[in-house]
Amino acid sequence: MKTFEVMVNIPENRQMMIELPKDIESGDYQVVVVMTPAKDSANDTLASGHQLNELAGQVKSFSGVDAVAWQQQVRNEWDAS
Repeated sequence: MKTFEVMVNIPENRQMMIELPKDIESGDYQVVVVMTPAKDSANDTLASGHQLNELAGQVKSFSGVDAVAWQQQVRNEWDAS
């Protein structure tokens, strides 16, 4: 499964064309489209950033975890492989 994010402008005919990344091979795929409207202000980011940001601080079981230390540990494990 691949996930990527693009900005599009929906024209009056409501048809859009999205150029896929080069690492997507031809073939049959199931595609899911999730649309988030852009904010009106040019200074605002698209819908206040990625939807995953809304989950920040919500998972209580990770409240005692040092995220930077955990990330370094995982990277060290990858380097050791």
